[in-house]
Amino acid sequence: MSTYLPTIILDPFEKYRPFPENPKNLLEAHWHEILGSTIFYFLIQYLSKPISKLIFGSKYTTLKPSTKINFDVHITSMVQCFISILILVPHLNNPHFQNRNNDPINSLLGYTPFGTLICSLSVGYFIWDLVVCLKYYKLFGIGFLLHAIAALFAFGCGFIPYCQPWAGAFLSFELSTPFVNLNWFASHLPAGTFSDKFVIINGLLLIIVFFFVRIIWGIYAVIQMGIDMTYSLNQINILIPISILLMNTALNLLNIFWFYKMIKIAKKKASGKSSTKQSSKEIDKVD
Repeated sequence: MSTYLPTIILDPFEKYRPFPENPKNLLEAHWHEILGSTIFYFLIQYLSKPISKLIFGSKYTTLKPSTKINFDVHITSMVQCFISILILVPHLNNPHFQNRNNDPINSLLGYTPFGTLICSLSVGYFIWDLVVCLKYYKLFGIGFLLHAIAALFAFGCGFIPYCQPWAGAFLSFELSTPFVNLNWFASHLPAGTFSDKFVIINGLLLIIVFFFVRIIWGIYAVIQMGIDMTYSLNQINILIPISILLMNTALNLLNIFWFYKMIKIAKKKASGKSSTKQSSKEIDKVD
């Protein structure tokens, strides 16, 4: 266990489960948290409309209907990423993850009440995400839909339980999300909402954070998790670890492609071949 990170084992919300009194599995024990999380994110999306109108005024109200939908979705995403960043830190210090070198089996099969809470909150978000991607399929396309399905499956495996101690490791991808969302806002709100200096600094931070958390850490984490999986293959349906590894490998390849595009766009901006706002829009298309 690390002395530099906080440690949370218990779930403070589990006691508020209305039923059943004696759950037989983790899903029964935490279903109310999944429901609460799903409702919470739909509520954030709904409240984004009046709050954004109040804060941004005509800069929001004059947006195209499809852009308003995307705006509200990015507001919801921003709330989710900060919640994820907040809860991933103590989960990185959970005993099963910290002791994975000595006990690789429980780094995959182990669980804690707090770890299950993290999976519940994440599953609730990705249920919302899946509904949004289905409802606005023409706006978001197949890529976002497949990502929602894959993420829902991965965090849903935490209720088996499987890979639950690794939830914090992969939630760390969310460290790049605030910069992604700010880039989207900068590219879609009217000129002058964000200064060129802000957009450039945010773009640089996006590239740096994206590289370290989604490329370097993302590849390392998948390799390490794959090694741990070999110790417990006889205790789980083989299709589950294969599916998780394939999905994460595909995501890593996509992240590498996105990073390549971001670097290409940054070089184009540095050479003066595109404006700051145009560069921001081009990055938005690939991330």
